[in-house]
Amino acid sequence: MGGKATAMGRLLLTVIRLAAFIAPITAFAAGSGITGITVAGRQDVGTFNGVAYVRRWGTLSGVVAPGEKVEGLGALPTSEAADYPYVSAFEIIAPAREAANSTVLVEAENRGTAVMIANLDHIHVPGVIARAVYPRGLGNGFLENSAISYARVSWQTGISPGVPATAQGVGEVIVRDFARLLGGDRENLGTGMRGLGHYPTRLLGGISQSAWFVDTFIAEGFNVDPSDGRRVFDGAIAIDGTGNWLALNRLAAAQHAAQAPYFAPNARPLLARQLLTRPATDPFYVDVANYTDFYRVHASMSDTTDLPAAMRRYDWPSPHHPVTTPGDAAPVFSPKRAGGACNNGVAVAVNPTVYDSFLRTLVIELAHQVGSRDAASARGLPPTTLFRLGPAPTSSAHFNPLPGVRLEVPLTARDAQPLGGVRFPATVVPLGKPSPVSLPPVITSVITGICGNIGQWQALTKSEVARRYGNEAEYLKLYARATDRLISSGYLLASERNSMLAQAAAQYAAATAGN
Repeated sequence: MGGKATAMGRLLLTVIRLAAFIAPITAFAAGSGITGITVAGRQDVGTFNGVAYVRRWGTLSGVVAPGEKVEGLGALPTSEAADYPYVSAFEIIAPAREAANSTVLVEAENRGTAVMIANLDHIHVPGVIARAVYPRGLGNGFLENSAISYARVSWQTGISPGVPATAQGVGEVIVRDFARLLGGDRENLGTGMRGLGHYPTRLLGGISQSAWFVDTFIAEGFNVDPSDGRRVFDGAIAIDGTGNWLALNRLAAAQHAAQAPYFAPNARPLLARQLLTRPATDPFYVDVANYTDFYRVHASMSDTTDLPAAMRRYDWPSPHHPVTTPGDAAPVFSPKRAGGACNNGVAVAVNPTVYDSFLRTLVIELAHQVGSRDAASARGLPPTTLFRLGPAPTSSAHFNPLPGVRLEVPLTARDAQPLGGVRFPATVVPLGKPSPVSLPPVITSVITGICGNIGQWQALTKSEVARRYGNEAEYLKLYARATDRLISSGYLLASERNSMLAQAAAQYAAATAGN
């Protein structure tokens, strides 16, 4: 690990300009804030541990004061007070009785869609807030049964009507001030707050593009409350974050890149000590790299143990974008789902390894780590755990290089599984091989270039499964041992054990069905 830290130190020399550009962002205008809320709809979503939960959605209005560090703000139309007014959609799922919860998870949307709650509660929630439909009971009800409320607000230009393409940092202000509102800052609020709750503990989370928003939000200093200088979010989780950021605002300006809610061309990920530069106000930060992230989004650059004390990094053997449902042994990915662009139009079996149980664990342990009373009985986060890395492929057929940077990828052992990292039971007793790791084309040059997030899968034959494991009972015994090791070491909640074993049984049955 020392070699990694040294290599990261050398890379600092190439990003001094970026670091100098973002470091001074430490204060904001005090006049920004939410000024009103309109609730457009209300849905009873179920009762959890005897507590009734309600989903409320609508719009919030607010203002961005002229002193905010938002590129392009000065050219926007303003009110008589010189503030930029905006409107954006929001939703919150919370107890019907206010103050029942003290913790809220605010998800940074992914292209207007809720992705994190879909993984946590095991539900499918397509579409923007106004058109989203949540099933009664909310799937497994994980967040609600854990006494954690959920909220999101639209931040992306083209999705939020209040975020102009020429000043996309407005979206960062909106997310910050929405969280301030949930924390009790209602100085500017005129109407509409009743029923939304008051949360001393606030977590920010995102997956993929949303994780890069989380990184950008922190790096650009928006976790500072302009009214009192304190932190806004206590903790943050970036699944597939790996130091990557969006060309939204000042980071884009530093790169001379056009503003966009996606990668700047050939942008280098921020190292942890560039991302977290404000110890007094930075959130406790959890960064996760999935296996395909080393092939598509340059995850090796941020893969180091040289981290601030209030940070953890975990490397997971799952793909960035699992394409699977419980019971699938080797789900088939149709290129039509990505506009026919993936894998040269050829349908293939894809990596069925999922990370939802591990994500649920992180949310609870991070809540405990930052002092949530709702997670007081949980354990804290386990130590940083990284893959063992080696040389990157010389071909770009399944790998996305970064000009001028020596990248690495995980070393592998039997069954092409990565060495090190968090050892998921599905990789300890596998039913196939994740090869090639990423589907081509493996690119980040366009926002629709998602093929590299998906990994191919070479399933073991029925006879190979039988030779290796004997029968289902023996397979599940090995799977249970691997699961129990992760529970005892803090990488997995004990409450996830039964569902994981049930999923393993379904996948074993699928792998051994037929001739």
